[in-house]
Amino acid sequence: MAQNFYTKWQDAILTDAGAYVSKEYRSFQTALVREISKYATAVGAKVTSNSKEHYTTSCFVDRNGKFVYISHSSTLSRMDSGVRIELDSFLVRTAKSAKDYRGGYNQYCDMANLQSKIDDLLEE
Repeated sequence: MAQNFYTKWQDAILTDAGAYVSKEYRSFQTALVREISKYATAVGAKVTSNSKEHYTTSCFVDRNGKFVYISHSSTLSRMDSGVRIELDSFLVRTAKSAKDYRGGYNQYCDMANLQSKIDDLLEE
């Protein structure tokens, strides 16, 4: 499941529209939230909200009233020729609700370990 997403997007260089998010990057953000939703479903959870900002995508995953916050940023990957997608660093932490942006301790993982990290944090 993740391999198709990973193969398509890892190290892709997308158009940078400067002051606003390009359509190409917005497509990546939509695909990323969809992929995280698959991971959540696989562990009996669901994405309850998401935010697509200027080269940052975040969401909250909920399972039985326990929440995890996930954030992915491409802001440090901007280059003259565009924005490089790197799927090796997701910020992940527990949260008290789907509006708790401070939550637990920041932890990091790559795409390959994201599903198990979500599951582990929802067990706490």
